[in-house]
Amino acid sequence: MMKTKFVICSVLIIGVTACIISAGCTSTQSVQSSARSNPPTITTTSQTLSPTTAPGTKVTTLAPTTAPTAIISTAGTPMNDGVSVILNSAVKKIKIGSSGPLPGNIFLVLDVTIQNNDKNKDFEYTDSSFAIYDKLNKNRRTALTYKIPGGLNSPLTSGTIPLKSKKTGQIVFGVLDNSTTYKFYVTDSTGTVLTSIDNINVP
Repeated sequence: MMKTKFVICSVLIIGVTACIISAGCTSTQSVQSSARSNPPTITTTSQTLSPTTAPGTKVTTLAPTTAPTAIISTAGTPMNDGVSVILNSAVKKIKIGSSGPLPGNIFLVLDVTIQNNDKNKDFEYTDSSFAIYDKLNKNRRTALTYKIPGGLNSPLTSGTIPLKSKKTGQIVFGVLDNSTTYKFYVTDSTGTVLTSIDNINVP
C-alpha cells in the first residue's frame, strides 16, 4: 500500500513538473513569437514648417529735383512810396523769336509787375528806366526790349502806368553767358533809383 502511494505520488510529481516545464516553454515561445511578429513601432509625427516671410520693407523713392531757373513773386525794395515792383519770373534764353544775343551773351528775361503808388503823377518808362547789375562780372546794362521784335507776350518797351495802377510784362537784357546773380533797378527819367530787387539767381 505504501509502495502504491509512493508510485502514485511520484507519477503525479513527474507529471506536474512536466506540465510546468511544458507550459513554461510554450509561454516563452508564445511571448517570443509574439514579440517577433509584432516588433515595436516608433511613430514620428511629421510637422510642416511654414516658411518665415520677412516683413515687407517700404522703399521710398525720392523724385529727382532740379534747381529752378525762375524766381517767383519776389518783391522789390522801394526807395520811396512812388513805385514798387514784383519779380514774377527770371529765365535765360538763347533766342527770342528770330533774335539772338551777341556772341558770349545770353538773353535774361524778367517778367515783372510794376505798381505806381504815386498820388500825383503817372509813371512813364522806357528801356532806359530798367537796368540789371551782373554781380559776377561787375557790370551794369540797360534793357534792350525794344530791339526784340517778337517772341514776348507783353514786352515793356515804353509806356505809362497811371496813378494807383499796375502793369505786368517782360523786360529783356543781354548778359554774359557765365553770369548767374543780378540786381534789378527801376529808375525815373533822371536816373534816380525808385526801387530794386537784389540777389536774383538764374543758373
